[in-house]
Amino acid sequence: MQAAEIVGNWQLGEIESIKPVGKGLINATFKVQAGHGKFAMQQLHEIIPKEAVADMLTVTNYLAEQGVRVPKLLLTENGQPSALANDGSRWRVYPWLEGVVVEAVADEAMAREAGRMVGVMHGLLAKLDYRPTGSIPHFHDTPFILSELQSVMGDLPEDLKNVADDVVTTATSLLIDGNQQPKQIIHGDLKISNLLFNGEGVAVGVIDFDTILWHFPAIDLGDALRSWCNRTSEDDVTAVLDRDLCAAALVGYAEGLGRELMNGEQSLYLQATKLIALELTARFLIDVVRDNYFGYDAERYDSRQSHNRARALGQYHLARSIELI
Repeated sequence: MQAAEIVGNWQLGEIESIKPVGKGLINATFKVQAGHGKFAMQQLHEIIPKEAVADMLTVTNYLAEQGVRVPKLLLTENGQPSALANDGSRWRVYPWLEGVVVEAVADEAMAREAGRMVGVMHGLLAKLDYRPTGSIPHFHDTPFILSELQSVMGDLPEDLKNVADDVVTTATSLLIDGNQQPKQIIHGDLKISNLLFNGEGVAVGVIDFDTILWHFPAIDLGDALRSWCNRTSEDDVTAVLDRDLCAAALVGYAEGLGRELMNGEQSLYLQATKLIALELTARFLIDVVRDNYFGYDAERYDSRQSHNRARALGQYHLARSIELI
């Protein structure tokens, strides 16, 4: 077992057990019971470079110092934040984080708590003087994604060409600039399963820092609202944004920041939510043509293309349901 071979790079005490946990889409995670406690050990996907691990080390150490529960990396015996196995795979270890992980926002109280946790994190990260160097290329780079969509538009099925054309036009009009908000470090993937809750429903931490990047915090929150406030599935072609969940999340976000939202901020966050829904629509449309990126549910769809078609239409419908103020 490769995990048993690589674990010796960290001083965890006598190893009692190593068990795989979860079904992560990117990284393989193992729970290690050892003499010095419980730990999470992850085999990282090849798309995660060592620079991204260094980014995570800096950001999570900072947040942990401010009292936020995050996966704080342990250094190897050689003082490195990760270790290489004989096959070239990269591994990392951090103390096991206790908490409740959910797959969907249950109600307005949970949305408010999730928003509060993100507000706390954004407020702290705004003060961190650090530029990440290991970000995934073109992640949340909407202009690049729209240009990629334009390059394949002629190969889309006829009934999707009008959708693609509207996505390019509308998303371009929604792009955020530095006059609206300064950039800072953001998390990059704030789906609800990347937040930790306690048994009383209080948000207590944030996990999965593989997508750290320098961007507008509105993009981070917009992507969160897009996923938190859709009560159906990503590929439901009737998806709409739940306004009550969204309003509760924004109340919590302001609480986390420790201030009221300024004039235009709520509108900015709705703008970002609509923009990210359209960005994701574009990504699914691109894969309808290229048919080489997203996985698909083989039990519900006969091909990746048919699932991407449904996901594109679902996100497009979600975007169109968002009314800007």
